[in-house]
Amino acid sequence: MNNQKYSPVLILLLISTLVVGCVFLNGKSVHSYLVEEKEIDEASGIASSLKYPGLLYTHNDSGGESAVYVLNQIGFMPAKIILEGIQNRDWEDIATCYDPKDQKPYVYVGDIGDNNSSHTSSFIYRFEEPDIKDTLIVVRNIQKIEFVYEDGPRDAEALMIDPKTGDIYIISKRDETAKIYQLSYPQSFNEVNIARQIGTLPYKWVVAADISPSGDYILVKTYNQIYRYKRRADKNVKEALMTKPKIMTYQLEEQGEAIAFDSKGKGYFTISEKGESSEVKLFYYK
Repeated sequence: MNNQKYSPVLILLLISTLVVGCVFLNGKSVHSYLVEEKEIDEASGIASSLKYPGLLYTHNDSGGESAVYVLNQIGFMPAKIILEGIQNRDWEDIATCYDPKDQKPYVYVGDIGDNNSSHTSSFIYRFEEPDIKDTLIVVRNIQKIEFVYEDGPRDAEALMIDPKTGDIYIISKRDETAKIYQLSYPQSFNEVNIARQIGTLPYKWVVAADISPSGDYILVKTYNQIYRYKRRADKNVKEALMTKPKIMTYQLEEQGEAIAFDSKGKGYFTISEKGESSEVKLFYYK
């Protein structure tokens, strides 16, 4: 972490403690950790920090606090980021990416849920990753990416960003064949952007997606499957998503709507809403 001094809060965040459980599925180990923080009860997105490898960001679903929660890899959360002046209409996914121009690490929060496909526009909120030095962090410098779909409103829960280009991709949830949309870089913070459809997937109920830090792999999650697409060096995201995916190991969650690669792209995390369960767990698949 660039030889910087760690604050007490950050040291706590990075400490690993007790594994709640470890099982083997299809010969692969799956670790689960209890998320004891009661504020996190409808987690619908997760992303790995770029500034602090080993930390994660998550958030609650529609109507929740306009906050991004900072977790370590075993589910401990002593820090919270408040997005001042921003509403959580229906936050559904979160991603991180370095801006191709200024090379700073940014967090992107996708207010892209629309159960009735009735919103006139949707939003992605972007802010630079802050220093984690206290238990409560307030972010005021937030850029708003407002957009509309070229073919009308859509309900979506999957947001990912290509680290090679800065292009944003959104995948619809309820279409019989999920639609893939692109917001090309650089996105406007002053005018309404147009999300262009670039392809479809042969399944529906897509609830999360992520691209590995290297840009070489793509994960797409439905309620009961995780698909991994390999991206060759000479292919773009659209071309990679047109290839045959590999079905990845997944421990079914009651309301699992989030997925993220770890900071090295060697494994992935999922987290779910509490739903009717008495607890929330963070899962890691190496």
